[in-house]
Amino acid sequence: MKNIKRQLQLLFDKWLDSRQPKARQVTLSQKIIYILPSRFGLWYILLLILLYLLGTNYQNNLILLMSYILVAVLLLALALAWRNLHGLTISCAPVLTAYAEETLMVPVAIQSEQPRQQLQCYFNAADGHTISEDNRQPLMVPLLTVQRGYLPLPRLTLQSNYPFGLFNCKSLLNLDYHYWVFPKPLATEIAVTSIDNHGSRQQSHQDYDTIRHYQAGDSLKLMLWKRLARDPDNPVIKQANGNPQPDPDWISIPPLSGAALEQVLSKACYLMLQLEQRSKPYGLRIKDKNISPSCGQQHLERCLRELALC
Repeated sequence: MKNIKRQLQLLFDKWLDSRQPKARQVTLSQKIIYILPSRFGLWYILLLILLYLLGTNYQNNLILLMSYILVAVLLLALALAWRNLHGLTISCAPVLTAYAEETLMVPVAIQSEQPRQQLQCYFNAADGHTISEDNRQPLMVPLLTVQRGYLPLPRLTLQSNYPFGLFNCKSLLNLDYHYWVFPKPLATEIAVTSIDNHGSRQQSHQDYDTIRHYQAGDSLKLMLWKRLARDPDNPVIKQANGNPQPDPDWISIPPLSGAALEQVLSKACYLMLQLEQRSKPYGLRIKDKNISPSCGQQHLERCLRELALC
């Protein structure tokens, strides 16, 4: 049964792709707008049919007139539902990032020359978001991330039940955008310097034989307090002999698979965030690739993308 549903879904997706190929920006036309009766609309049509049969059976002109009026209202609702979506232009942000199992807020821009009514925009039906009449600001549509990687944006559904709720007018948009999902950070008590046995280690004992003027950000543990008491206007700190900067740390990803690999990647992600927060250089060894030690937002994103693709 599941295989049948999967095959039907694949056929349906293929049919949608043939009608609307991937594009960065989509303008809704008649070809990609789909209109079906809502549940209320089906009851409305059933009532219309019963009234018509009742009027023809008893040759009652008033009942027939009422059924014709209801048909006119139905056709008017159909035309207004199509007009409410036709001509909308939809696009979204080009680069998106999130961590696994987080809700990614996708900025969706909807452009229209005329005000539209009762629009809903969502990736999952449970996370539907109603759009206000002011469409000048991008709409933040939630998307729940499950697995890590570089993933294509799923189909964006734009729908409306305007004007009377008789029809469900929608469009299934295939936007040509991707987003990054990094491993979920998992707190670990393992010391950073113990991740890689081949990584450098900061010396535990150093000879502080020189001094220099205090600068913002220096550790207060190196402050010469006795000298500061004598000369409060000239604070100085101790400086280690040679290079005072700590050696960079290396984060190595072993050749694992399955749940063990996911746990290692989550811990590595957490350690990278901690090192970046402390502005401490770090490098990454993953598969046959080595990323030289560094720090900064660009270096962090590069390492996180390697973890996402591992």
